[in-house]
Amino acid sequence: MDAARFAQFLEIRIREETLVLLLAQRRLRAEDLRGLTPRARRQLRRALLRSLLCDPGGQQSL
Repeated sequence: MDAARFAQFLEIRIREETLVLLLAQRRLRAEDLRGLTPRARRQLRRALLRSLLCDPGGQQSL
């Protein structure tokens, strides 16, 4: 059976800084995240963009 077909989602809360760090360190993949509301999608998009500005250690490169 295809595991992705039966994937379950959890509704969780996480600090944006923690999410950015996990994404920057490649411990979490953007493909695994879904924003349920327009506001959540905007916040997720912002976190994804910020994670690109971080070095692998999670520190801001700017």
